[in-house]
Amino acid sequence: MGATLSDTPADRHDTLSARVTEMADRCRASGKIGDLFRLRDLRLAAGAEITEHTATSWAKGADEPVIADLFPEAGGTIPEVDVRDLSIDRLRSAMHHHGALIVRNLFASRLAFEFQGEIDNVLGAAREAHRIAKGNASGDRSIHSKAFFLPPEEEAGEDRLASHWFMAKTGAIETFLSPRVSHRLLDTFERLGLRGLLQAYFRDEPCVSFRKSVLRRTEPQDRRPEWHQDGAFMTENIQSLNLWVALSDCGDGTESPGMELLPKRLTSILPTGTNGAIFDWSVSGASVAEAYPDTPPARPFFGAGDGIFFDHYNLHATSTGALYSQPRYAIETWFFAKSRSALNQIPVYW
Repeated sequence: MGATLSDTPADRHDTLSARVTEMADRCRASGKIGDLFRLRDLRLAAGAEITEHTATSWAKGADEPVIADLFPEAGGTIPEVDVRDLSIDRLRSAMHHHGALIVRNLFASRLAFEFQGEIDNVLGAAREAHRIAKGNASGDRSIHSKAFFLPPEEEAGEDRLASHWFMAKTGAIETFLSPRVSHRLLDTFERLGLRGLLQAYFRDEPCVSFRKSVLRRTEPQDRRPEWHQDGAFMTENIQSLNLWVALSDCGDGTESPGMELLPKRLTSILPTGTNGAIFDWSVSGASVAEAYPDTPPARPFFGAGDGIFFDHYNLHATSTGALYSQPRYAIETWFFAKSRSALNQIPVYW
């Protein structure tokens, strides 16, 4: 490990990246919990050196591809493929012409079920940490509990811990607050070949968002959905791709809330907080209907392990309604091109 960090951001990033690769290999070989802590913190340190100038040399100078519509029959719906048929051409086409792509069977059902248990453990460890911090429980947590939930030093202040606990109470927690789950998830993406897919899509190396990558256990809600575009929270001139993976059956025909999405490619951010919107960051259903009167929302079924790609322009909402009675488990991971990342969402090295 004993490399010395150079003075320039690019050199520091390259040095830390090499350390991440070395530590990730060590984690796979040793399985030691202490290595998980060090790996997560190294990913954050390398991510801190990512700027708008952190481009990859192989990506520069490439011609823009001509993108044909490979899903002409998908008008009014979200295109979908089985994971075996996922390719860069299909991903590019679906995103360019339809704004999203559903990938069936991305995770095996057994893996989806295992990640459900991981999310329960993360939320349980966060609850234990909160009780101890508030003096409602004595002692310290075990190292196994900390493997599931341990904020990095810069996220461990009183205000940030309160924010993390507020999110956790709603069943959401940032993925990189869990050294164990963040490592396992990125390793899963690696095995699925997503790094190469994202490299080709961005024509740049991908990085991951700390703030926007979230583990979710969502309880049903009766109130009407609030639409939003994640780009409303991000800096401009970015290149993004979100991967949302259902870990339990949800959506149309199930007892768990799914996702409602506008099945249309968008290229701008709509006004927020107007026309009856509940929140200053959300877009009201009335605004969506007025802007796109001929495009009704899609409410797809997701099986456990199905995923969907979309970007920061996509209009979507969590499904709501009296028919839903069971929680929905999901993992949401936002990727950016290194040279066009949303710096306010804290890039993390992958």
